[in-house]
Amino acid sequence: MQLGITDLGVFELSNPWEFNRLELVVDPMEPERFRDLAARLGDLEGDDHIWLAAGVLKFLSHEASNPDWNTGFDGMISAAAEYGWVKGGKVRAHIVRGAPPARVSSDQFRDAMRRLAASVCAVTTGTMDDPAGMVASSVVSICAEPPALGVFVHKTSSSLPRLVREGRFAVNILTRQHADLLPQFTEAPQGIARFEGAGWEAGPMGLPVLPSALASIECKIATTITLGTHLLLVGRIETSHTQDDEPMVYFDANVL
Repeated sequence: MQLGITDLGVFELSNPWEFNRLELVVDPMEPERFRDLAARLGDLEGDDHIWLAAGVLKFLSHEASNPDWNTGFDGMISAAAEYGWVKGGKVRAHIVRGAPPARVSSDQFRDAMRRLAASVCAVTTGTMDDPAGMVASSVVSICAEPPALGVFVHKTSSSLPRLVREGRFAVNILTRQHADLLPQFTEAPQGIARFEGAGWEAGPMGLPVLPSALASIECKIATTITLGTHLLLVGRIETSHTQDDEPMVYFDANVL
């Protein structure tokens, strides 16, 4: 089997039924970033080997409930133990440096994404007495059962520490009448200054919500996932208020 670390920072396990080899395949990345990611899997041994936690392999395989797979996995661990490659619940694996994945340039990516029309949202957290917020167009629907959505937040965003610490957020989908709110939310410092004069109120969960928004959706953070330069906040929706109006849309680097 092969355990991979992609350049997005995602762990993938492929060929889970192949028990005659165990490798860690790593996309090209900065050494420090690789060490940080590898530390979540086990203990590095030089540049070419890592001691992987067996429990992590089972979790990533999605096969741990299959008795036949467990038999094969236990056999792999037993065979590795005969060579001294098992200790303290960890098994030794060879590190393989993968080839750079095919990708477009950053400029090509931005050029394509400018063609993707998206709603403009004010994502808020905290309380009316101590609020924080940011403007985002990277809000995505995840599923209806249970109701959940996702917000991508750049790791350098001033809102991220508060969002993570609070463990909850509100997504306010803006209308065209909220044009004056954008410079306020992007230029004013975090806190009350970003929320003055726009008619913000405390929602059912106590989060700052905008009654005049197309929708105000309050969420509890169910999980977070690091993907490249961003953290995906997955929120389980607790309350929702909607109304009809003209949406504000971000397209081709302009707000319409």
